[in-house]
Formats: sequence, C-alpha cells, structure tokens
Amino acid sequence: MGKLLKQELKPSVKMESKYSEYVKEALKKCSEKIRGMNEQSIRERVAINPFGDQTFMVDRVAEEAVFETTKFFFKDATLISEESGLVEIGGGGPPFIIVDPVDGSVNASRGYPCYSCSIGIAEGEELSDVVCSGVINLLTGDLYSAEKNHGAFLNGRRIRVSNVERIEEALVSVDLNVRGRLPGYVSRLSSIIEKAKHIRSLGSDALEICLVASGAADAFVDLRGFLRSLDFSAAFLIVKEAGGVVLNGKAEDLNVKLIPVSKSTVVAACSRSLGEEIIRVFRTTI
Repeated sequence: MGKLLKQELKPSVKMESKYSEYVKEALKKCSEKIRGMNEQSIRERVAINPFGDQTFMVDRVAEEAVFETTKFFFKDATLISEESGLVEIGGGGPPFIIVDPVDGSVNASRGYPCYSCSIGIAEGEELSDVVCSGVINLLTGDLYSAEKNHGAFLNGRRIRVSNVERIEEALVSVDLNVRGRLPGYVSRLSSIIEKAKHIRSLGSDALEICLVASGAADAFVDLRGFLRSLDFSAAFLIVKEAGGVVLNGKAEDLNVKLIPVSKSTVVAACSRSLGEEIIRVFRTTI
C-alpha cells in the first residue's frame, strides 16, 4: 500500500476514506484550474499523447492539477494518465491511480459544454481492484464519487440507478463516434436507437456512465471496442456502487487490465436484464 504523507492509516476502510479525500480534492482543484482558463487557452493544441490522440492545453492543465495533489498525498504511487502514460511517484504503486484529465477534450476545445475529469484508485492491476473513484463535471462542478462497498454519491448525496428493465422504457446514452473506422456500426445500433424511449449522446463517456448511476439515464452503450480502461475505470465503480451493472459485448461482467491499459466494449445499465437485452439486440442485428 502506498504511503500517505498526511498520516499512516493501517485499517483498509480508513485508508479508502483517505483515498476519497484525495480524489475529491484532486477533482475540485482540477475544476478550479480549468474554470480559470480563457477560451483561447482551452483550445490550444500542445502535443500528441502516448495513445496517439491530440492533447490540448486544457488536458495538460487538468493533469498537472491532479499530479500536484497526488504528490501532496502520496509518497509512493503509480499514475496511469491519458496524457502522460505511466508515471511513478517515489517507489511506485500500489496504489495505482487511473486518471483521465479531461474526458471530452474535443468538446472543450470546440466550446461544446460537456466534459469531465475522472480518477480511479486501484489496489491491484485489474478493473475489479478499483476501490475508490470520482468523476467531476468540469462545467457545473457536480462530483460523483464512490468507495467499494460504501455506496455511490453525487455531491455527497447517495444515488441509486433506476429500475428500468426494457429498452422500450429506457433513456439510453450511446457513443456514436466511429470516425469512419467501423463501417456498419451505426446500422447495427439502429435497432437499439429505434426501440429506446429516448436516446442521448454527449461526448463524455465517464460522465454518461455516471448519469446511469444517478438514475438520469438507464444505460450507456459503447460497443465499438475503442474505450480504454482509463476512460471508464472511475465511472465503473460509481455505477456498480449505485446498484448497476457493467458488461462487455459478450454480456459478461466487465473486468480488464488497468496495467497495461486495455480496451473493451462497455455497456453500463441500471439492471442486468436491460444490459443483456441491449447486447442481444446489437448482436442479432446485421
């Protein structure tokens, strides 16, 4: 277990509580830094990240805010970030801190008002090892958080998923961003889109999964196979702790490697029956 600068706490529950303090402080600092940026700075392109995506100044500012907070709290940790890849503090982790500094950075760069920052803390190298996490809406400041076996919260208020079980009753959020790489994908989603009561697509997957956790949406669907583990590790725990399920494209409970970063299909749903129906409809549509 990584060493905390503030104090050493041996019991697991108390250590997770310290994790929660760190996550919330880091996310709030990130939000404050970004709110202080002007529009021109947010849109500035600065680099290409280790995964081949464009890094904007807003990504760098957010990551620096998270890194500063991490170094204050931990003597030893390993960070896995979308912008810098794997970074070790001291002797490295555990804990393993999974960071997506800005989920929806293209939204931010275009002035489309939907983007978030997410942090997940794992005590091992798999998704199932995530024990504490948070996702913050960088525009509103709304903060979703969870600790394993302690429930999920929005701004300190406990949240639960909805009780919808059928597509026809569901508000379903989908990621349709294929950029020409998956011919026929949107056609295969058409049955889900046409059957669902409502459809949304916001461009910040972590935030959309958290909306399932709060009951604002009933399911989130990304069956492209593009999402990286650092994109959904924080929101994964939040929706699970809110009573939801997270499945892969085979309708199995999702569990992937965090180190090295891996990719997966993802369906987060308020109920297993809804998640399985969505996957079944997708797999049987040609």
